[in-house]
Amino acid sequence: MKSRIPLLAIVVLLRAGPVAAAVAEPSLFERLGGEPVMGAVIEEMVSAVAADPAVNHSFEGVNLTKLEAKLVQHVCSVTGGGCIYTGDDMKLAHQGLGIGEREFYAMVEQLRIALADHHVGEREKNELLRLLAPMKRDVVSR
Repeated sequence: MKSRIPLLAIVVLLRAGPVAAAVAEPSLFERLGGEPVMGAVIEEMVSAVAADPAVNHSFEGVNLTKLEAKLVQHVCSVTGGGCIYTGDDMKLAHQGLGIGEREFYAMVEQLRIALADHHVGEREKNELLRLLAPMKRDVVSR
């Protein structure tokens, strides 16, 4: 009987594996609402920042529609949505734009507002902001 207990335990664990995988939590991108919600969030955020003369200097001459698409792609890639980001790395993309902390934090604030407007949960908001925060060093240059 002793020799059957370990075998039984192995069988139980093997059978539990697929069940555990089937109930795995969705990716952060899915929990954020996926492409429809993140597309709307990014569009709202970019529109708000682009309309604010106090912080929009780095948007001059930028194709905002293309920027929005790249931002959604980037968020999708860093939140496990399965996208592959095809844009420049953050440092190169922001090089020479002279973005300061004021502009950076204005963008963050507009992101927080847009996430709230689209009923994204606090947990998901905080997880996203935690993933994006380290990019500050590549974005802010003054």
